[in-house]
Amino acid sequence: MNVRTRRFGFAVMLGAVPAMMTAAPNATAAVTGISVEQSAEGLRTGCSYTVTVGVDAPVSEAGEVTIGISGGSVPGNGKQLGVAVYHPENGTATFDWTPEYTGRQNLVAQQFKPGQYTSAQYIVVEVGGRGLDTGSSCLPLP
Repeated sequence: MNVRTRRFGFAVMLGAVPAMMTAAPNATAAVTGISVEQSAEGLRTGCSYTVTVGVDAPVSEAGEVTIGISGGSVPGNGKQLGVAVYHPENGTATFDWTPEYTGRQNLVAQQFKPGQYTSAQYIVVEVGGRGLDTGSSCLPLP
């Protein structure tokens, strides 16, 4: 009986190899970069900024791209901000972000399928103060 169990286990393992080989390309999918478009005055709460994430695999293969805050000393640590919009024509995903807290914080971009982690990258940003979004610019507030 013990020999049969081992043979069955070996056969199951051999049957799984082709499935693992076809899954390998997805395993190499990666977030290739993250940036925040900002003015010379820097980031301010109350104003909207575009977060751009580079990805080397489409959402249909590697999963959606989410944006969150992690680390740093701001109260929003660990908060998921939302799902970025994927742009297949240039391999990026974008997200409109309005900072809620001043101070240093990490913006994290993750690409994953439910139950399967793919990749993540983060950047450290400094939100310098409060601002008023005028639609075309951000006016610093005292």
